[in-house]
Amino acid sequence: MRELLSNLDHFDAILTLAAVRIGHSKIGDEMTLPRQLAIPLAQSQIDAAAKFWFEGAWEAKEFEELKGAFADPAHAISIKAIVVNALYGTNIFAIDKVAACIERVVKSTRSAGPDLVEELVVEIRQITKRNNYSFASKYAHFFLDSTVPILDWYAEWTLGKHLGQLRSSNPKRYHKFFEEIDLLKDLAGIECQCAAMDAYLWVAGEYLHWKGNSTARINGDLKRQFERIHLDPTCDAALVCLLGSILAPPE
Repeated sequence: MRELLSNLDHFDAILTLAAVRIGHSKIGDEMTLPRQLAIPLAQSQIDAAAKFWFEGAWEAKEFEELKGAFADPAHAISIKAIVVNALYGTNIFAIDKVAACIERVVKSTRSAGPDLVEELVVEIRQITKRNNYSFASKYAHFFLDSTVPILDWYAEWTLGKHLGQLRSSNPKRYHKFFEEIDLLKDLAGIECQCAAMDAYLWVAGEYLHWKGNSTARINGDLKRQFERIHLDPTCDAALVCLLGSILAPPE
């Protein structure tokens, strides 16, 4: 009997390992359904996003110029903050006081990744009385840690469309965002740099918003490109490939 029980335990362990490898999760005596994306995502879409971003020169040259002139994260924080706020329209009015908050974090913290963004948000909230996740993640991405993804409404919306019910339950907004990007990459089998995923989430989010309402206020340059590919899909192969299965006429 002891040998039989041992064999059963061994079989159960093998079954659990096999379930994990094929995308199931085993809880107790029951096995859940495979974790599948609500909208599939292909590696080719992320590769196309990187190409679209680079060829379109979408990233403002001011960031590279500032990083070249002030490579030390503790230098020219006020100038860097003003540029992020101006170029991205993050609507922070007391930018000099916010820059002082960033300086305190930069000089005192050893945090990185999502913890760094959450720490910046907490510090900046003392001035703005708001959770400035968009500004904090952009500043961190461009000037403190380039592996930090940029959080904005479009990126979060795109993640939700892909993941469906498979959302993170983390109560901290940026940690949730970070975890959901990792989950999307894992389930889709995607390997990419942070910038390529950022580009995909933003462009796809703007497109999905515009597709649902053609009069929606989105980036003007993107809107013109969306309109062009609906008239002639051959005019921008990278954008068409980026959008993949979500490409469809606007409502």
